[in-house]
Amino acid sequence: MKALIGIDIGGTKCAVSLARVDGGIHFIDKYKFPSNAGEGKDNMLSRIMDGVDVILRRNALSSADVEAIGISCGGPLDSKAGRIMRPPNLPGWDDVPLTDILKARFGVPCFLQNDANACALVEWKLGAGRGASDMIFLTMGTGMGAGIISGGRLLTGAGDLAGEVGHIRLSECGPEGYGKIGSFEGWCSGGGIEKFINEWTKEAIENGKAPKWALDGCEKTDARILNEYAQAGDKDALSLFDIVGEKLGHALSILTDTLNPERIVIGSVFQRAEAFIRPAMERALKKEALFHAHKNLTVLPAETKESLGDYAAIMTALYALDVDPMKETGETSQKALFHLDTLTKKYPHLNCAKESLLSAYIMIRDSYLAGGKLLVCGNGGSCADSEHIVGELMKGFYLKRRVTEDQTSILSHLQGALCAIALTGHNALSTAFANDEDAAYVYAQQTFGYGRHGDVLIGISTSGNAENVKNAMLTAREIGMKTIALTGGNGGALKGIADVSIIVPGACPADVQENHLPVYHALCAMLEAKFFDA
Repeated sequence: MKALIGIDIGGTKCAVSLARVDGGIHFIDKYKFPSNAGEGKDNMLSRIMDGVDVILRRNALSSADVEAIGISCGGPLDSKAGRIMRPPNLPGWDDVPLTDILKARFGVPCFLQNDANACALVEWKLGAGRGASDMIFLTMGTGMGAGIISGGRLLTGAGDLAGEVGHIRLSECGPEGYGKIGSFEGWCSGGGIEKFINEWTKEAIENGKAPKWALDGCEKTDARILNEYAQAGDKDALSLFDIVGEKLGHALSILTDTLNPERIVIGSVFQRAEAFIRPAMERALKKEALFHAHKNLTVLPAETKESLGDYAAIMTALYALDVDPMKETGETSQKALFHLDTLTKKYPHLNCAKESLLSAYIMIRDSYLAGGKLLVCGNGGSCADSEHIVGELMKGFYLKRRVTEDQTSILSHLQGALCAIALTGHNALSTAFANDEDAAYVYAQQTFGYGRHGDVLIGISTSGNAENVKNAMLTAREIGMKTIALTGGNGGALKGIADVSIIVPGACPADVQENHLPVYHALCAMLEAKFFDA
């Protein structure tokens, strides 16, 4: 498709981005400028349109080269009509028909979305919510907003107000947020946490129990500063984060029981202070939520970070156009997808694994493109499968993968390789570690030693409950790796840990393993076609 333009509108800054889509969103250029919202709507509108002109001019493009413009902006707004309806951070923006204005100026389709909803779309397609049909994204930034994906569609509500969860009251007293005492936003947003901390600090000083940050001269403390003290082990900071976590868990239980999501993805404060918030959050969530709803839920930090606003604007256009950003359109990409289609035609009963297999392929592809590697582990027959996968990736599978045709070069005797390591064949290391430590952590130790942020681990278990595979997956998550479970049955414990779970049918372990073979053969063939079938 043609290029896309994204406009991220905020009360402090704005950004115009240019991107193309092919197996992901690929940014080409970006132009940032201060909002200067106090100077009025017309001035700001003029500079937004100037920003689009700058992007087009710098890249030698015209409006004819642009497929659409997506706009992400804080609400309230009417996304269907493309109108901004008086956001608190944009004075003077009263019922502004923004998409009509931009369409008249540039002559291309324009689409508007609430920023929380747009961010939810990003995390759903590109981040921690990838592969889920039912997901909630919580901003947990200055405010507390939500984007809700239900049944694979974004919920907007009758008045475009679905997701205004910050208004939920959690207690009769407490910090104010969203105009309500004791609200979810008051207790758990960045702005609410700041009010809570400073009110608590004031009372502590009056009672002669000043916290360390007050003694250190911090006149005002926010979540970022509290995180620094918590990392240093400060008991007061840890105690305050415990309260925030308890309130967060309480609110999540309400959302869990109401919407029954598969995943809840949380940004901003949770991303930075997860270690100090999660324990109390998990306790409260387990206590308050319905057992079966909680059992199927995974709570994760958002994966997209500094560029989330840029992605959100582009994603707004893609969602309106009904375009999946992860769909590949290049020649080699089409050859990769050929192997996926061939799998389901030859083995119709494996159609249930098609979407998860595609997600696994995208995850490994992106890791390889970024210079990463693949680790694989399993037991028994799955141990053999682990080494089989590595063998198909490290040398030619369907293709010869010639490195060079120069017969004088040693490289002419070699084949192109996709870096993969089986954690199953290092007997000296495994036996030495098992002699000193718990053998259930042998794969975890190797994952910790070999793995790096951005690498991928495939854990194979027919039941999904192999203890040493589970420990490796948990270790991978801890160090910032991506994880894929290749399993059967109901997915077992691995389903609740893995970023992607490929679950095949089978009445017994032997049946599951027989179905694993064509699945991972297809995965290896897809990766080979992507990187070597030029």
